[in-house]
Amino acid sequence: MLKDLLAGYSALEGRYDELLARADQPRPHWAAFLRALADRPGQDVADTLSLTERQIREHGITYNVYADPKGADRPWEVDPLPLLLSAGEWRAIEAGIAQRADLLNRVLADLYGDQTLLRSGAIPPPVVYGHSGFLHPLLGARPPVHLMLYAADLARSPDGHWWVVSDRTQAPSGAGYALENRLVVSRVFPQLFRDLRVEHLASFFGALRESALRWAPRGGPGDGTPLIVLLTPGPYNETYFEHALLARYLGFALVEGNDLTVRNGCVWMKTVDGLKRVHGILRRQDDDYCDPLELRSDSALGIAGLTDCARRGTVLIGNALGSGVLESGALLGYLPALSERLLGEPLQLPSVATWWLGEPAAFDDAWKRIDKLIIKPLERSVREHAVFGADLSADERTVLRARVASRPQRYVAQEWVHVSQAPVLEPGTQAMLAARTVGLRVFAVATPGGYRVMPGGLTRVAGDEESRVIAMQRGGRSKDTWVLSDAPVNASFSLISTTVGPDDLATSRGSLPSRAAENLHWFGRYGERCDNTARLLRVAIAGVLEADALNVDNHAPAWVLAQRLGVVESLDDPAVDLLRAATHPDEALADRLRLLSRVAFTLRDRMSADHWRTLNQLTSDPVFRHGAGLPLALAWLDRAVTAMVTLSGYVLDGMTRSVGWRFLSIGRRVERLAHLSTTLQVAIEEGRSHGLDWLLELCDSSGTYRSRYMVAPEWLPVLDLLVRDEANPRSIAFQLKGLSEYIAKLEASHGRFASDVISPALASLKALAPIDLDPESRALGDLLEQTRRTAASVSDELTLKFFSHAMSRSVLSLVA
Repeated sequence: MLKDLLAGYSALEGRYDELLARADQPRPHWAAFLRALADRPGQDVADTLSLTERQIREHGITYNVYADPKGADRPWEVDPLPLLLSAGEWRAIEAGIAQRADLLNRVLADLYGDQTLLRSGAIPPPVVYGHSGFLHPLLGARPPVHLMLYAADLARSPDGHWWVVSDRTQAPSGAGYALENRLVVSRVFPQLFRDLRVEHLASFFGALRESALRWAPRGGPGDGTPLIVLLTPGPYNETYFEHALLARYLGFALVEGNDLTVRNGCVWMKTVDGLKRVHGILRRQDDDYCDPLELRSDSALGIAGLTDCARRGTVLIGNALGSGVLESGALLGYLPALSERLLGEPLQLPSVATWWLGEPAAFDDAWKRIDKLIIKPLERSVREHAVFGADLSADERTVLRARVASRPQRYVAQEWVHVSQAPVLEPGTQAMLAARTVGLRVFAVATPGGYRVMPGGLTRVAGDEESRVIAMQRGGRSKDTWVLSDAPVNASFSLISTTVGPDDLATSRGSLPSRAAENLHWFGRYGERCDNTARLLRVAIAGVLEADALNVDNHAPAWVLAQRLGVVESLDDPAVDLLRAATHPDEALADRLRLLSRVAFTLRDRMSADHWRTLNQLTSDPVFRHGAGLPLALAWLDRAVTAMVTLSGYVLDGMTRSVGWRFLSIGRRVERLAHLSTTLQVAIEEGRSHGLDWLLELCDSSGTYRSRYMVAPEWLPVLDLLVRDEANPRSIAFQLKGLSEYIAKLEASHGRFASDVISPALASLKALAPIDLDPESRALGDLLEQTRRTAASVSDELTLKFFSHAMSRSVLSLVA
């Protein structure tokens, strides 16, 4: 029943309520949605929240709150109830945003061009020159468009009007999260999404891609099909998930600054096939970090010489370097007059009343109404937050005034708008709704025909009912934004091209960035390392349980191997030590899974949804939160091994045999060869009195042995199976043969680098006679040491040939 659904929801006096026109009376465009929601059983509505959370967790949607101990692992929070906007209301927002983006683009062109606005006083020079976002080295640069992507933060005042609170012009974030919110919420309410004729988002991203390809410069060295990249600060940035999502959705390469270099006035991407000309860069990092040569010398994220390329016009940069100056709050008060001057029309979507305190009259006027204002620094800062005048005592106001008066040009005062509220679903509320403060971030992209506005946006939700500031870094949530069309919606548009010509055919030999190749290699190694660790702990814990049952006090070879490989530090109490290694969130298996997850995170744009979902389920297993005894630990290790086999299956059956697959496969073979060599060395040294069942189980070869030999495990057939059998994927011979083939494939196109390293081991293996398959054999011992060293040498040579020039700053450089 609708009445029951709204029982816990109340509109606050003095605020616009997005849901209710008055008590218990939904607004017309919400009526159909609420009726459908009310018709669901209470438990179904509660399950909606669980479904949303599960999708976010399994898709690995994250947002890094820097002060949060979860860090990059903090899940993105999405309320399943969308914000609904009627078609008529949206048309006014759309027109206002398109006009505002056009105006700001023209302002930018003038500030870095003729500067008539500064000379005429239309914009006071201190407003521009006093802002760190104005980059003097870019004066005279004339890109085809300055403001490729624009975003505005909107708030609705109590009278129902929308106001612009701030402009986002430097590297606007949130469009990717808006897309992901749409993917999640439309699956929660698929029928409602269709019935309410919600506008789709794909055409907006299609326009973004087409604009980048259209305006990318042509002509010059390495020209051909334009290569567009998305520049990210890296996996520790708070919105890295969004960067990976957009790169994948748009079909652009995701790169970090170290993946690019400047040669002969052009930008190039470092790939395993050499340098590839970059024609366009969609950047997701701040202006001054983009070039350590001319902008910020201590930046480790930029590309030295990028500013010069921008001046030359040899690369499209979206947004243009220097766009951050428009984020100055001081500009807001001058936009109405600028609109009349540059566009010949009034500003359709006004800004919240703002005073630049660098003007004495504005300073005095602001302090007369301090109760109704917010004092903000001119530039966003994590060190200095906005201050609500109404919260201050008389003494505190005196202190604040003195501080601002010492540098008034660094501050603005902005009217405090009591923004609107919208319904959310709270955990544990069953079918009840709660009200939360909301704000709307809207996006526009430049096209040859003008600015196109995303039909929707990112609705941001305050963290709790008392919050007055909406900020994701302060624990806020988000919503999907549904723009309801008053006509049938075209759902046929797709970013996938409708036709492919002969010149568009792609092969598996694409441009693979060196950093991505390195991360793929380590993804293979860490995946194999996790598998080896889980199998070893399973065998070792089973040995502990067996020893307890038989009342035997000894150190099984698996325990010794665990200590040698660093899985456990000691064996003072095998049961405790092994259990801790298997289930503690900061110990061996969890630590290795964490490394695997981190390197996978750097490859988000290259991983399938199924691959990522399996990995997330593995790393978030409840055993790490609740612990377990030895029997339950064995059950967890069974799950872990099964999940690792599934991940291996994606590699074997779901990846094209491209050069990236070869780097990953070499990583897996190198890790398995090193592990096998060490395992067999320990077996020979420690395991002669313990039988060989543990060894076959660890090497996943028990079934093969039993199918071949009707006898208990013996050294000769076991060593033949694990050393010389090229058909056994868990043998030394299989790893060496596979490595030799992968290396030969890479050398055919990239030159020799490791065949000379692996050849001696292949020769020694070939020379190993059946008589040498004995734990006492010196030839066998020498071979195992040789193969162990060969694994390390192949990895070193691969690094020197393909990775060393990239000097990855990812987490891989922090671990062995």
